[in-house]
Amino acid sequence: MPEDRLLEGEDPQTVYPHDARHWIAVYREMIDFKVGLLARVEGQLRRLPKVAWTDVAENDIGLIQKQLDRYQRRIEFWYSRQWELEGLQVDLESRVITYRERSVRLTKRELELLTMLVSHSPRFITPRQLLVQAWHDSRLPEETLRTYIVRLRGKVAQLGIGAEIVNRPRRGYALVFADKQPRRARGRAPD
Repeated sequence: MPEDRLLEGEDPQTVYPHDARHWIAVYREMIDFKVGLLARVEGQLRRLPKVAWTDVAENDIGLIQKQLDRYQRRIEFWYSRQWELEGLQVDLESRVITYRERSVRLTKRELELLTMLVSHSPRFITPRQLLVQAWHDSRLPEETLRTYIVRLRGKVAQLGIGAEIVNRPRRGYALVFADKQPRRARGRAPD
């Protein structure tokens, strides 16, 4: 598969933010699958005779890793494109997000949380999934997550980007942009 090959229907020139959110979700699924596949293949590698390791490592693992790298580049493109289409400028180094004339500085955890919510928007993510996927730490208490959600809600509201973080019991949290916000989600449920 050539490095620059796009998936069917993938239009990098789209002007619709929800298209970018769609492709982020598609590539996230593909990345999750490849990461799991890579782990399974590497686990199976240990059971093979040493003479077979080189062939499997060079061919199978190399191919899977190459595909995974390509998917990582595509998802990075779509994250960037989404920020652009939403009218947001993100300086990852300083963690400053700018929308029109307004800027807010996020902590590292707030940025990781926002990135995860944006990439899944408008789908809901459970608190446990957020702890694991955004922060890679399932040991943190959900109260810590709620504290960061409250802080992040305030900063998102300061920017005025036309989105809010909503919560649904037993479903989790979602960042809902105005163009995707169902009527029921307009009010915010308590944490």
